[in-house]
Amino acid sequence: MSTASQINSAAILVRMKSFNRSIFMFIVVTGICANVFAQDTAPTKPASGVVAGTHVEIKQDGAAGGEPRKVKGVMVFKEGSGAPTATTAANPADTIDPKAKAIYDASVAAAKKVTSFDGVTQMKMVIPQGEELPPGFGEPARFVMVFDPNDGNGVAGFRLEVLKDAKPTRIITNKNDNTAVTDLTAKTFLDLGTNMNPVMEDVIQHFPRWIMEQKMGGEEEDAPKPVSFTLEPEETVDGTPCDVVRIVRQMTLEPQPDGDAEEGEKLTPQTVRFTETIAFARSDNMPRRIVETNNMNGGAMGGPPPTTTNYSNVKINSTIDPALFIQKMPEGFTKVDAPKEEEDEGAQRTPALAFRVGDQAPDFKLTSIAGPEVTLDSLKGKVVLLDFWATWCGPCKQIMPVIQSISEEFKDKGVAVFGVNTWEKKDGVVKAKTYMESKKYTYGCLLAGEELAKTYGITGIPTLILINKDGTIALAEMGAGGDTKKMLQEAITAALAK
Repeated sequence: MSTASQINSAAILVRMKSFNRSIFMFIVVTGICANVFAQDTAPTKPASGVVAGTHVEIKQDGAAGGEPRKVKGVMVFKEGSGAPTATTAANPADTIDPKAKAIYDASVAAAKKVTSFDGVTQMKMVIPQGEELPPGFGEPARFVMVFDPNDGNGVAGFRLEVLKDAKPTRIITNKNDNTAVTDLTAKTFLDLGTNMNPVMEDVIQHFPRWIMEQKMGGEEEDAPKPVSFTLEPEETVDGTPCDVVRIVRQMTLEPQPDGDAEEGEKLTPQTVRFTETIAFARSDNMPRRIVETNNMNGGAMGGPPPTTTNYSNVKINSTIDPALFIQKMPEGFTKVDAPKEEEDEGAQRTPALAFRVGDQAPDFKLTSIAGPEVTLDSLKGKVVLLDFWATWCGPCKQIMPVIQSISEEFKDKGVAVFGVNTWEKKDGVVKAKTYMESKKYTYGCLLAGEELAKTYGITGIPTLILINKDGTIALAEMGAGGDTKKMLQEAITAALAK
């Protein structure tokens, strides 16, 4: 996945964020639609009603060589159906004010047409006494971003200037998937290349994600459903008259037991409510302030601390010079080395699959969109690429153009490329076919891949499986990060040479 696409994925998944930044970065950096709603594990057994979840090994970010932290989560994929289950049950106090909803809808429509963003962003968080915010959290920053004209949802380039006394102290730029960092205080220059992970937290903190959420669909089928739109008193924010709308979304997380659940214990579904109070500027319909609060089970289980994101000096759809997204080392500055990524970092960030490189791939029999059944045995002698995906999965959609490109590049060279549609909640055949046709993807698509995903031990998508001509596994990757296209090109070329 390109670095710009990693940000896009973050926007899709941000509603399921946790205060714990290592959990959040696990979801974002790996580019996985995981079946976990993350929350910190209590040091003692939780109170009655807390669902036993699935343990995921997550390494504490920024801790070189540190021990992985164990985090407990609540499964949101139902056995057999796969797709995240989001059911709603309106609170008696919930109401939908037509005027409030009309203001919100107008903003969503305007966000979908945004071509560029330039503004100062600042996120603030109310935390419990004794807790500490991550270093640098809450600093204001100017964020400039242009969307790709060839892909309205893609990011063509961005520039982030961390500010102190309204002057930049650190500049992060990204264009053509190359990231550079200039520290104006330390007088250092860092060329990260395609590895944006070291600065991902800074970018996500200031990224205008609300706009991206709307551009990429906003209301995914399995996202928390809005149950209330109410109009709050109008305000002037950053010198701009604003209409203030309060939106409440709600979902129910279906529990799945794990080894910690006592025998015969009844697991109770968790109700999660997400509340946004957004001040929409009348001048351009864009947010100038977003206040977010989340809670589980009516506040009985708390939730992430409330956050307030302010936007000031906002310019929408202005002409941005592309040169703004490229940095060269200033004269008199020192070039520093990029932090080395650990060789086993991917293994620590993602759950292990049931099959590894070198293992014999399990056979399968799946129906293709074209009609005929396809088996692995029928593909023997070919290199086979399987991409497990779903129509509701943002990271999956981000790498599908890469899969199409790989399909075209290796056409008639003994390579069979298939998407394996899985975990669709309903009407999977129609959804998969409609999406593939709307994007003009021509590679094969296999349907109802839930059992095959279960056999492989897949717990998050996208997952890529490359199978050698002799039926052994050549590559198995859950999530998508770094240069996915280059990784696949090299792996397929090596497999063909065997």
